[in-house]
Amino acid sequence: MKKNNITAVNYTVSKIILRDIFRSVEFYEKISKRKFESMNISFVGDEEMEDLNMKHLSHKGSTDIITFDYSTDPDSAIDGELIICVDEAKRHSKEYGVTLKDELFRLVFHGLLHLTGYDDTDARKRKAMKTREDEVLALWKQYNLKNSK
Repeated sequence: MKKNNITAVNYTVSKIILRDIFRSVEFYEKISKRKFESMNISFVGDEEMEDLNMKHLSHKGSTDIITFDYSTDPDSAIDGELIICVDEAKRHSKEYGVTLKDELFRLVFHGLLHLTGYDDTDARKRKAMKTREDEVLALWKQYNLKNSK
């Protein structure tokens, strides 16, 4: 499914409302004040994610998200790709006591934060990124409440 310069594809049997995914990316675009040249989001299962994780990062096993930044200039419009593992998101949603939908939004925002300069390679950066992730999720929930009335 494609909307403007955003493409989202669900390669799993899980029901994901892609319209909501588009809305979350557009919301992030507004609050980050960054434009997206191109954004591809794929939802995959464990097997596909394990293959991608090994191929691109040389890591064994599945992971929740892999982010690819194709932008050539950090000040230009964002050109990127998010690959989200729905099976991993399901496990996390149970572990953290949140809905699958909320966990998928968290992963989308996590990937978008990576594409806008956040990193989680050490404890200090991870804490800053997690704080911003929580702020974005809270704003997203407020935005949805306001726009559902």
